[in-house]
Amino acid sequence: MKKQKKRTIIELTVLAALVLQASWYLFMGGKIAEVTDEVIPGEKDTNALVVYFSREGVIPDDIDAVASASLNSNRFEAGSDTEAAAKMIQRLTGADLFQIRTERYYRTPFWGTAATARVEEILNLRPNLAAKPESLDQYDVIYVGYPIWWFNAPMAIGTFLESYDLTGKTIIPFCTSTDNGIDVSMDYIREVSGNATVLEGYRMHDSDMEDVSAWLERIGVLEQADGQRDINFSPESSEPGDVTAGTKTYRDFVIDNVFHSENEGDIHYNVYIPESYDGSRPYALYFTLSGYEGLYFQGVAANIKSEEFGFEAQKYNPEMIVVAPQLNDWGETSADQTIALMEYFLQHYNIDTSKVYGNGFSGGGETMSIVMGKRPDLFTAYLHVSSQWDGVYEPVVRQRVPIYFAIGRNDEYYGSEKTQDAYDTFYGLYRQQGLTDAEIDELLVLDIKEHDYFTERNAPNEHGGGGYFAYDEEIMGWLFSK
Repeated sequence: MKKQKKRTIIELTVLAALVLQASWYLFMGGKIAEVTDEVIPGEKDTNALVVYFSREGVIPDDIDAVASASLNSNRFEAGSDTEAAAKMIQRLTGADLFQIRTERYYRTPFWGTAATARVEEILNLRPNLAAKPESLDQYDVIYVGYPIWWFNAPMAIGTFLESYDLTGKTIIPFCTSTDNGIDVSMDYIREVSGNATVLEGYRMHDSDMEDVSAWLERIGVLEQADGQRDINFSPESSEPGDVTAGTKTYRDFVIDNVFHSENEGDIHYNVYIPESYDGSRPYALYFTLSGYEGLYFQGVAANIKSEEFGFEAQKYNPEMIVVAPQLNDWGETSADQTIALMEYFLQHYNIDTSKVYGNGFSGGGETMSIVMGKRPDLFTAYLHVSSQWDGVYEPVVRQRVPIYFAIGRNDEYYGSEKTQDAYDTFYGLYRQQGLTDAEIDELLVLDIKEHDYFTERNAPNEHGGGGYFAYDEEIMGWLFSK
C-alpha cells in the first residue's frame, strides 16, 4: 500500500513537472530586445496611424513565419504578409506606422506558436507588449492589421486596443490569411475597440497597391485622409530640359518633380534641399536608388517611404542635397535616366564634385551598378546594398571609385555569392594594376552580415533587413567619409 502511494506521488510529481515545463515552453520565450514606443512618421500633420502585429521568428524550411506560417503573398513589399499590407496602407494614406510586439517571442516551431496562440485564444488572455505609444490622442483613424490565428485576431491586438480610450476614433481592421476571411475576427475587434467606430475590414492576400487603394476608396478613407491625394499624379507636359516641380512634400522632400530630359524622357524624382542652400557655396550631392517596391508605378514617393537611406544620410552632412529618382525598372533605361538627372543637378546646382555619393538597394543596386560602369567619373564613393553587380568593372577600376558591398550571408533574393564574386573581380583587377592589399582595402569593403545582425534588429528577413544598413553608422559613416 505504501509503495502504491509512493508511486502515485512520484507520478503526480512527474506530471506536475511536465505541466510546468510545457507552460514554460509555451509562455516563456526569450524577451524581445531593442523595442521602443516610437512610431515611424508618415506625412506631416497626419491624423491616421497604421498598427500591425507580426510574429517574430522563422520556422524550418525558410518559410517566413513573422505574421503566419506562409510566405509573403503581397509581392510588392519585403517582410511578412502583415508588414507588407501595413506598409501599402501607409504609402497610400500617409499615416504613421507602428508595429505591435509582444514582450516575449513566440516559439520558433510553428506548432509551438500555434499551441500558445490557441491557449491565449481559449482563455481570452492578453499577452504583455514590449512597448506601445504613450498616447493615441493625435489620431482620429487607426488601421489595425494582423494575421488570422485560430479563426481570430491574435490576442495581442486586444492588449493594444484595450490600453487606450478609443472613444470617437475610427478603427479600420485588415488581416492577412491564405484561406480565412476577416469576418471571423470582426466580433473580437469590435469587442476590444471600446466606443470606437469600427469600419468594414479587409483581407489582403496576393494584393497590390491597386487592390488596397480600391478598398480604401470604397470605404471613403482616401478622401478622409486627403481629398486631393493623387497616387498616379502625372504633371502637365513641359519643354525638354525643363523641370515640373512637385507640389507636395513628404518629410521635407519635395515629391514627384519631373525632369523632362531631351534624350531620356520624363524622369520622376523626389528631392531634399536644405533650407540653408542658396547657391552661394557648393553642397554635397547624394543619389539613392530604391528596390522594386519603390518604383514609380508603386505610387508617388513610394521609394522614400519604403527606405531610410535618404533621411539618414542627412545626419552625416547638413550641407548636402539628396535626390531619390523614382524610376520604372532596374536596367539600362533607368541607368541612363539616373545619369541624365545627375548631370542636370551638377549643371544647375552649386555642387562640390569631390562629394558626390550614391547608393543602390536591391533592384536599385542593379541599376546603380550599371550607372557606375557607364559614368564612374560622377561619383566620389558608392554603397552597394543587398543586390548584385550588373555593370562593367574596368571603368570603375580606372576611376578608382571606393565601393562598399553590404549584404546578408543568406540574402533571400540574391544570396551573397554574387556580391563575393563582384568584390573578387574588382580585387583582381586592382591587383593587375599593381595596387597593394592595403591600397585596395582603401577602395573596397566587403561586408557580409551574419543572420544574427538581422535578428538583433528585428528585421523580417535578410534581404528586407538590408534597409537597416541605413542606420548603421559604420557603413554610412564610411560612405560619407570619402
